[in-house]
Amino acid sequence: MIKKHINSMLDKAAKLNAQCSCISVDNKKLDIEVHRLIDNLSLADTTATQISPMLSKSGVFIDHAALEQIDQLVKAVFKVCEQPLFQKLVLDHAPPIAKHKQGVSGVFYGFDFHLGINGPQLIEINTNAGGAMICALEVGASKNCCEPIERNLSRRNMPDEIYEAFLNMFTQEWKSFKGDPAAKLKTIAIVDENPTKQFLYPEFLLFQALFQKHGIKAIIAAPEDLVIKDRKLYFENTEIELIYNRTTDFYFQGPTYSALREAYLGNLMAITPNPFNHAVFANKDNLCLLSNEQMLNDLEVDQVTKEILLTHIPKTVKVSANNEALLWSDRRNYFFKPSQGFGSRAVYRGDKLTKGVWNQIKDSSYIAQQVIPPSKRTVIVDGNEVDLKVDIRDYVFKGNSLVSATRIYQGQTTNLRTIGGGFSPLYITD
Repeated sequence: MIKKHINSMLDKAAKLNAQCSCISVDNKKLDIEVHRLIDNLSLADTTATQISPMLSKSGVFIDHAALEQIDQLVKAVFKVCEQPLFQKLVLDHAPPIAKHKQGVSGVFYGFDFHLGINGPQLIEINTNAGGAMICALEVGASKNCCEPIERNLSRRNMPDEIYEAFLNMFTQEWKSFKGDPAAKLKTIAIVDENPTKQFLYPEFLLFQALFQKHGIKAIIAAPEDLVIKDRKLYFENTEIELIYNRTTDFYFQGPTYSALREAYLGNLMAITPNPFNHAVFANKDNLCLLSNEQMLNDLEVDQVTKEILLTHIPKTVKVSANNEALLWSDRRNYFFKPSQGFGSRAVYRGDKLTKGVWNQIKDSSYIAQQVIPPSKRTVIVDGNEVDLKVDIRDYVFKGNSLVSATRIYQGQTTNLRTIGGGFSPLYITD
């Protein structure tokens, strides 16, 4: 009966995703939302222009029960990952810096899902997940183009509510780091390598504007822009209290990270997310543990939590000398991903693998994850119907969803450059 219900809800959402051609993002409303955040007229104009191509004009439908399953899975993952025994297990294999723990939880964990025959399937977890602010903007820019959409929009949080949740998250991180519920956050640095060259740099500008509208000085910087003076971290003459970390050098190993590394280990400022957060949640090797029934038994995970994890995390195994022959012969059923990868880099679909690439994979740190085909969304491009792929991203803090959205794309892996694709609103069906 459960599987029949799951199939029924998937069929309903799939039908709407195939047949509803509503335009759900209004560029004029997007422009208004950007200008509400960014006071500088020229900068706001440029930012809105850069963000528009990142957004699909088509919303994606999902059944309410599927969202509930996503919520259950996220909470189950947090429950296990916060266990001391699990943390010891993963930290024993992580770089030494990951063992340093600050009193922060980590902002904007991105839980990415495909919809399979057993409901949502967790593909990966990211601790530096980008796009949350753009997705919040998109809520404000969504267009009431038909009655069912209008009904769904009325049930969604409005942008100001989402912005407030984002701000509360960062202030909670600062209070937790200081151990003082009355601590007031004054300065934030949004840090990434070559930030102005990043594809999501417009999002950095939006965060900067949001923070500054609420009395928090915010700067955008590269790791090498930070210096330590008198046991405090500075950007030029500004003392940095908290860093919103968007870098992908997850363990601060590069030569430009020396100040950041020293400041983190010395607790000279708060950094969120940080190496500990990444090692415990986002190292893809962890999915091998969370999808392994025997390992969950060894960790003494309760039956309900275990069933949720095994139902909603595809089979994932570490590539090793013990299983390389079996994985090669069964490669068509797997995606191969680097343990420390990000942004779909060096990810290979098994049916596309050459022997040469396989020889590189088996000698590196890789996982093999059971293929879960993404669901589909039919969009209109130049007057023609085109079937694109969909994944779901749930932005999470402390195990609770901040905002959920989808990404519509074409190709082997998720991207924001497909014509007709991009970030997309998520509409709930009953």
